[in-house]
Amino acid sequence: MGLLRQQGEHPDLGRNWVIKFINRRADLKTKMGRRQEAKRFDSFTPRAVHWYFDIRDGQYGWIKPENTVNVDEGGIMTGFGLDSLVVGSADPKRKAFLKGPQTRNWTSFIEAVTADGRALVPGIIFKGKELQKQG
Repeated sequence: MGLLRQQGEHPDLGRNWVIKFINRRADLKTKMGRRQEAKRFDSFTPRAVHWYFDIRDGQYGWIKPENTVNVDEGGIMTGFGLDSLVVGSADPKRKAFLKGPQTRNWTSFIEAVTADGRALVPGIIFKGKELQKQG
């Protein structure tokens, strides 16, 4: 539809066109789209990815296994944001994200393990008004 509009065409679609289109395509289904902060979409560009890997490839060889860390993050979201039903890949591993503002706060839980097998102390990251002193 977007390409047709760019070419100056404005075809009218029937009321059931989307449903019939999805039913004809085994590789598509509806799923809930999770709202993501718009800045994440705007910042994740091919240029940014290439920049990261160029630096990583040039620097990675000398890093020792005890200094190589695999970090996993999970969390709890609080606040308000609307999720919507969208059309996307039928593959359950492929998520659907929506771009837009949100009034949610995310509290993250982080765990990490080094390449030589040491588990590091887990951490919690949350939005705060001031820096908490460590004692």
